[in-house]
Amino acid sequence: MINVKTLVRFILVAVLSMSLCIVAGAQTQNDAEWLGAEEYTLYWGDQVNHSGYFIKVVDFSPSRPWDVDTDYVMLSITSTQEESWSAILGLNNSYIPDKVVFDKRLNITALEVVTGTNIPSPYTKLSVAVKNQTISDPRMVKWIDTTLKVSEESSEDIYIDQRAYFSIHLKNLKGIRLESVIIEKEIPSGFVFDPDMDVNWDISLNPYETRKLDFSLKALKPSTYVLNGTKITLRHEGRVYTKEMNASNITVNGPFMNVSKYMSSDHIVLDDEVKITIDVINEGNRAARVSISDYLMPGAVLISGNTDKSGVIQAGNRMSLNYTVSMQRAGDILVPSAEVIFVDSKEYRGTVRSMRKMVHVHDPLDPMSDISSEQAYHDPYQYYDNGQEQHSQDNLHDQDTNDNVKDRGRLQFLYNIFDPFITFLKNTKDKIL
Repeated sequence: MINVKTLVRFILVAVLSMSLCIVAGAQTQNDAEWLGAEEYTLYWGDQVNHSGYFIKVVDFSPSRPWDVDTDYVMLSITSTQEESWSAILGLNNSYIPDKVVFDKRLNITALEVVTGTNIPSPYTKLSVAVKNQTISDPRMVKWIDTTLKVSEESSEDIYIDQRAYFSIHLKNLKGIRLESVIIEKEIPSGFVFDPDMDVNWDISLNPYETRKLDFSLKALKPSTYVLNGTKITLRHEGRVYTKEMNASNITVNGPFMNVSKYMSSDHIVLDDEVKITIDVINEGNRAARVSISDYLMPGAVLISGNTDKSGVIQAGNRMSLNYTVSMQRAGDILVPSAEVIFVDSKEYRGTVRSMRKMVHVHDPLDPMSDISSEQAYHDPYQYYDNGQEQHSQDNLHDQDTNDNVKDRGRLQFLYNIFDPFITFLKNTKDKIL
């Protein structure tokens, strides 16, 4: 007579197995690219972690005095993404499959199912494989969290003359060697490495090893910057896993002066009056006291106004200096830079200079005065010198504010043409002699 309890259990198993067959069959793909399968021998109650999937042997078919081909094993599966499944696998059974595929990415096949009353414990041999995922598949990201712990520390608020310090902490959570851990840090424009270094690392980690990576940045301008999260790429046994840390903000405080110098006209006639404007904008987020000083162009005579001014410029505000000159010299004239010296309440100080350019002064009584090398040469460099670090290079020497250049009047253009040739002949003669 058939045991009622055994019959009910078999019916429940059969119903569950058929439903699993339908689900598994719908999820199986013949063209799936599976990584090399691994085999595990698991006894009753054992659990194994395969690529972030925890497979546990829950139960077996009822034990008999001898082993039968229709035995089955009951499994429970959980993932690091808090997903869970169950499965019943058997051999040579028309109702119970020997293989099941979960969500097109986990393939479990029963190779052996051994029960019986004359063995210490029933066991099963399983073949487990995962689908070959790409780094864009978010399901594979969670595995990296169970393998590699990553944390970051960074400065949040600094002053313009201070460094911002960063630390990346890594810890191998498993007893395996990680051959390639790639760390990539994207630095926003407005920062430079101090000292200059490479912040893209490719390192290996021994089992349970910890590593700390440090670097520092120097800001070129006050502002609030968004730092993208550090990107971590882990390559292990032919598989690639990635994760990206959370973005963070860093605020750089301080004043930042931008100075510009304008002329009412670049086409100047001898004895014309020209208005000069010096415009200073505080593009930082802290107020500062400024002193503006400008220098007259060679041949210029001050008509009105002053060439210096001082005061406090609040964050986001500006200050202007205006004066008028009369040009008493014809020819190409180099307009000198205006200079701005600033200091804030923290005693942070610096010097900023405007761009220089070349202008041409025309003498209407001399037709030859229109022969000019370049009537409006613009220096492409802007000068910053904050006392700590130059923001850009000054490739030109400051104009001598003293009138040391000989004024040859209307014949100046001839000297401009022949002086380089005479200098070349003189140098050649010196080399020969």
